[in-house]
Amino acid sequence: MVPPLSFRLRYIGKTILSAALIYGISTFFVAASPKARTHLPSSSIAVSDDALATFFNPSGLGTGRGLNLYYLRTYQSDWAGDDAFFLAVPNGGFGVEFATANADTTFTRYTLSGGQHLGHALYLGTSYSWINSDDKTYDAFHSLSFGLMYRRRYFSIGAMARDLNQPKLLGEKLGRTYDLGLAIRPGTWRTTLSIDMQKTQGVEGIDLRYAMEVRPIHELMLRGTLNSDLSFDVRFGINIGNWGIGTGNTFNENRELQTGVGYFHFSNIPTTKQLPRRRIFLDLQMHSLKEVLSIAKSDEDIAGILVRINGSSYGMAQLQEMADAILDFRESGRVVLCYLTNCSTGDYIVASTCDGILMHPSAEVRLIGLRTERTFYKGILDMLGIRADLERIGKYKSASEAFTRKEMSEAQREIQNIILDDLYEQLIDTIADGRGWTPEDVKKRIDAGPYTAKQAFAAELVDRLVYEDELTDVVTELTDDQTDLISSNEYADSRVDSQDWRIPQPKIAIIEAKGLMVTGDSFIDPLTGTQVMGADTIVSAIQEAKGDDSIKAVVLRIDSGGGLVIAADIIWRALVQLTEVKPLVVSMGDVAASGGYYIAAPANVIIAEPGTITGSIGVVSGKYSLKGLYEKLGIQKEILKRGEHADFYTDYGDYPPSEQEIIQQQIKEIYDDFITKVALGRSELTTTEVDELGRGRIWSGRQAKENGLVDELGGLSLALAIAQEYAGLQGKRVEVTRFPKQTWVSRLFNNFRLSTVPLYQAVGTDGANKIARLPLITPYGSFKDTVKLVNAIMQHRLFLLMPYQIAMGQ
Repeated sequence: MVPPLSFRLRYIGKTILSAALIYGISTFFVAASPKARTHLPSSSIAVSDDALATFFNPSGLGTGRGLNLYYLRTYQSDWAGDDAFFLAVPNGGFGVEFATANADTTFTRYTLSGGQHLGHALYLGTSYSWINSDDKTYDAFHSLSFGLMYRRRYFSIGAMARDLNQPKLLGEKLGRTYDLGLAIRPGTWRTTLSIDMQKTQGVEGIDLRYAMEVRPIHELMLRGTLNSDLSFDVRFGINIGNWGIGTGNTFNENRELQTGVGYFHFSNIPTTKQLPRRRIFLDLQMHSLKEVLSIAKSDEDIAGILVRINGSSYGMAQLQEMADAILDFRESGRVVLCYLTNCSTGDYIVASTCDGILMHPSAEVRLIGLRTERTFYKGILDMLGIRADLERIGKYKSASEAFTRKEMSEAQREIQNIILDDLYEQLIDTIADGRGWTPEDVKKRIDAGPYTAKQAFAAELVDRLVYEDELTDVVTELTDDQTDLISSNEYADSRVDSQDWRIPQPKIAIIEAKGLMVTGDSFIDPLTGTQVMGADTIVSAIQEAKGDDSIKAVVLRIDSGGGLVIAADIIWRALVQLTEVKPLVVSMGDVAASGGYYIAAPANVIIAEPGTITGSIGVVSGKYSLKGLYEKLGIQKEILKRGEHADFYTDYGDYPPSEQEIIQQQIKEIYDDFITKVALGRSELTTTEVDELGRGRIWSGRQAKENGLVDELGGLSLALAIAQEYAGLQGKRVEVTRFPKQTWVSRLFNNFRLSTVPLYQAVGTDGANKIARLPLITPYGSFKDTVKLVNAIMQHRLFLLMPYQIAMGQ
């Protein structure tokens, strides 16, 4: 009986690994006399970019290969038993070597190193070494070295200057050593050819080393080196997942064994896939859909996706983006299932685009439609004796009506009904297309909601009722394939690292502009948990993206209903300056209205989902009087003033016509400036046309596309593709970088009081994509920040605000 393939692979793998452990690993580098370090595996200074780059060429640490380490032990030499440890993190490295110098002396050599990307494809690195031993002549050793590397995808040059300070060892001054290396890959990472030249001060001649490294498969590495004195080494290595070991020997010109070193290698990014491995079924939360699916689509190991839906507060636009991501993934022929434990009307938009809908037997489906709710405070303000004297520009600019009316105005009712009709139609069409129903079928089911699990199953809203522990079996049954359910985090951690040489890719920056706009820094209000967008934070991100030559285009992701006029204008100005040097594409999320549209205006292209809420071009201003409240409480104020309007901002004043005229003039000026800036950005629209589209009126993304306020309908992926096109990078690899960023110091400091949410970053657009899980650390503000927010709102009287939100059947 022939053993199954998986058994044979395991057996062969274990046999090779066992042999490697017994035999050890070879080195090429043989330390000169007097001995100053341990033996190390051979490597070209034009190639080395992992932890061993600390010795070979520290500039390789600037390529950012992540966390990796080596443990090495010499098993064959005049002084066997030496061992060493090397550790590397992005841009930094550390090494410690425990060596025997002679029968009476042992020493420890320490090395600190760092590498930095200088721009384009050039890297600079430096290392500093010192020795600690019982022999003071060894302790005098302190060495400084510098390295350079220039790298392209299939071509790399390295240069190294060692012992530049000419350190002393055993009382002798060492000469400087200079290395130059050249490596090429003939169209593939599987073969690397290199030549290294070394010249030591005070020593005649130049040493040459010729090497060829071959990787017939991802897991196997073979390397051979021939030296100018005809000595040579043969090296063999195996990598499985994150781990690697190998074996090899160095021989002299007479083919006599000289040295051997064994090592274990670890990288936090796998270089190969685990063997054996079944196809996987990704188990995703809704928030990771957009980022993960675009990468997973090109991974043939993925049999399908299970989307977990357990209640969300997303708006229509973000739900449409998720639905689009699912439909795009399904084009690859793989299966998408979803599992409901808590489902609103909005969540069902996403569920309806899946191949199958599974549901917990005790869950519910709240498919009930859309609504808007406005709360009016004039009644209670009247009871308290508080008067709101608010002015607005725009018939439909209704943000102030919550404080000046007890019910909707006809203009507000008109526009809300128009928006609801459009969004409801989008909702019906999406569900009908996804489930294969007619629009009337969908409307009937909505009008009969909400549903228990059994009712939802009877109404064919879900396809199967399933408990959590049954999911794996159900997935296997429905896909007719033995699969493993893998979380998004596990998938990100298991993605295989590219064997290609790491070279800087041109970048597209995504700047997140989310929340109420204020001056100062961004933070999350600890009382409400809502994001506050600080103009200083956003401008800093814009300027950083503008000044980074590797960033070729910027996508501004807006999810904001506006805020302070001055905050919006500060951001607007920075964006106008950005567009003078780089393309700017705006991607609108759920809401990009009022101040949110203000900062969108400078963009080369504006993209929105059909369900995005945008527009609301208008201004609100005014003041409140607490005079009636004070009088009810028995509080009296006397005001003495110098200047006609010295009591303009008192909370104990009236609202005479002269003050009303001043406020109206101010908001008229700001409104005219608003529509002028929109017309400037929307070159096909005149200020008159913008005024007709403005006046506080809101639009859905679909309506905004029809009237010229939006250029294209789609999500963030479309915005990135258009930004790539504007930057002239079609079909090329690009890296996506996100702003605003935090320094590692602030992340470390804030980790004790911050929430960490998985964020997935996609890199590349040519089918060789990667995915990385990044820590998105969101700084929560203190109570002091909340007070600052309230004070800013009280002090600033001019606002660009959208008046309301639309609930997705919550």
